Amino acid sequence: MIDVDYETLENEIENGLFRQRLEEELVRGFRAIQQHGERLPTASHYASQIAEIVNRGASAPLNPELAFNLYQEILLACEQARAEVFGEAPLSS
Repeated sequence: MIDVDYETLENEIENGLFRQRLEEELVRGFRAIQQHGERLPTASHYASQIAEIVNRGASAPLNPELAFNLYQEILLACEQARAEVFGEAPLSS
């Protein structure tokens, strides 16, 4: 799973680096799941689980705007990774 640097998280969300790194990690994981013949859960299911893990790892609660933006970036990374694994056209960001 992606390492989260909570000191730079807000900047990484703003510049797209967090989503890019997460998407790369998800593509590898989703391909492994698919190769084992398992179905991939929906992007929203994965996104909510990942957001919960990231939020839990923070030393203090994330401010509501950052938490919202974090979830949106995670959801987009999950959607893009699924699309890549299934060979679908990339979603516009």
